[in-house]
Amino acid sequence: MKNYISLKKLIENESFVLCPFVTTDKFISYCKERGIQTSKGQLEQFEKLGIFFPVARVKFPKIKIKIEIDRERNQQKHFGVLQEGEEWDGDIEKKYAGFGWTKNYAESWFKEGHLWDPSSTEFQEWKSFRDNDGDLQIESYYSIFQCYTLYNLKKATEIPAHVEDWFSYEDEELNRVAKQTSERAKGRINTLKESGVRGEKAPLLCQALSNRFFPETQTDQRTISSYMPSISFPGFYEGWKWDWDDYCDSWDAKAFLKALDFTIEDIKDIHERLSIDAQWMDPLEHWYALVSFVALDHKKKLKGDALLAQTIYSMEHMVRLFYKALTSEKLFAPNESYNWHPDKYHGEGVSANKLQYLEFLTNQYHLNPRPKLILVVEGHGEEEQFPRLSQELLGRSFLNLGIEIINLQGVGGFTGKKNTDKYGALEKFIDYYHDRQTIVFVILDDEGHANTVRTNLITAHSKYNKDRMVTKPEYIHLWEKKTVEFENFSHSEIAQALSEMSEGKPTFASNEIGECYDQLKIRKSDPISKLFQEKTGTGLKKPAFLGILFGYIIKNAENEFDEKKVPVRSVSKVLQRVIQLTVSNNQPASYGSWERNQKTGYFGDIKQ
Repeated sequence: MKNYISLKKLIENESFVLCPFVTTDKFISYCKERGIQTSKGQLEQFEKLGIFFPVARVKFPKIKIKIEIDRERNQQKHFGVLQEGEEWDGDIEKKYAGFGWTKNYAESWFKEGHLWDPSSTEFQEWKSFRDNDGDLQIESYYSIFQCYTLYNLKKATEIPAHVEDWFSYEDEELNRVAKQTSERAKGRINTLKESGVRGEKAPLLCQALSNRFFPETQTDQRTISSYMPSISFPGFYEGWKWDWDDYCDSWDAKAFLKALDFTIEDIKDIHERLSIDAQWMDPLEHWYALVSFVALDHKKKLKGDALLAQTIYSMEHMVRLFYKALTSEKLFAPNESYNWHPDKYHGEGVSANKLQYLEFLTNQYHLNPRPKLILVVEGHGEEEQFPRLSQELLGRSFLNLGIEIINLQGVGGFTGKKNTDKYGALEKFIDYYHDRQTIVFVILDDEGHANTVRTNLITAHSKYNKDRMVTKPEYIHLWEKKTVEFENFSHSEIAQALSEMSEGKPTFASNEIGECYDQLKIRKSDPISKLFQEKTGTGLKKPAFLGILFGYIIKNAENEFDEKKVPVRSVSKVLQRVIQLTVSNNQPASYGSWERNQKTGYFGDIKQ
């Protein structure tokens, strides 16, 4: 197997800034994180067989360091490397020179023969890489993208052994099976030597492309990751100035291709193979679109084949971007084909609008946290007690259903439209959410100008959809008996709750509550609170008062339904309807579904 892009070209193009070559130990760790179990022994054997090589090998030359030793203080000072022919009377320390992957280092060492491509030389046993003292004098370097070739190579060289069969073999049968296995192994190795390993052209192509395109593959579909120092801090690269934006501005795709031993068709073929292999190995293949939006740091926490697939996807993406830069044509992403594109399902142009695409995608997987229904109420008591009643009487949690409750804290600030050309804050709020497929259900006390607000709401025309009204009459509920208390509780229940609030000092009677209701009918505001103030000298805490009243319903749950299991109180009926609307409000996974839903009259009556 040969390296299809020479080490010399990789050095000339400085193709190791953003994806540096890694040592053998680090390469093994990188592979194991991705479920590829390998070892130094296996990598050495593959190299010996001539089917898998490191990208580069370095022999660290011995250098002489000029030093002065202060024996009294047990210290030494370094004065740099002793150059050839230089005179020095002081002490000398011999050590191996250090190496770093910068263009200057690599070019110099390559020229001097200290850095070379192992596939171009005779095999050398790895035990010779250490000197007599056990110090490392030769180091091998791999590209992280070679994990793809190694994965395919291991698949190609694995011969399954069934323990239950070998256990039952007699000696003659064992010898026969062993001979057959040996012949198969030799045949496979010879085939690999002649034909190469599947996908072996891709790693060094991706390594060569990494400076230009790798950052664009490290993304959550909305932002490019800036975790790499050279991207986070332009101008820093091993002490040398290197700026990704400047590099991109001067990079020429066609000139780059010309410098490589590839054709445009080669690029297309490599991309197709990478795309197929990534999907085949990815246990999360069917969630590709969704996972592509996941934060990079969390994708890195995947394990085994799932993490390996993310590496191969980044390779596929780089090659796809390269092809587009060469031809202006777009190759198919892994979740696309001639017969399928996300836009065929989600709607034309949706995939290009990342926020809209993510909205439909999360709807498809039922992961969108946006509420399916917003319940608008006037006060703190309703805000607390409606979810409680739904949970404890009807057995349905607002949060689990996708119901958000919003407290207007009085309807005074939401008086509806001022004239026929403008609409008020509540109309705007409802119209906005109805356009986004969230039902807004409003429950108001029938006091003050609440009826006017309702009329304004149900007669307002949508600003988002010219064919419908802002809302439907049934989504604006006013209590027939003016307030939530009088609508849903008897005079005796209200009197009992007030007595509990005052701890029996004083007590309240049903006839007093009847008088309050009469006052309410002639538009006197909040007579119950006034009665409580007059008799106790303190203000009525409405949330606690409603809590007691709703507690009566919950404690008397067995009598709150008729023989057909239908709630008997208005508040329970309304909340049951709210629940039904929420459950039936299926969130659209495509633009077409959203458009059809808007035209059904579900969010606002269709204009006649």
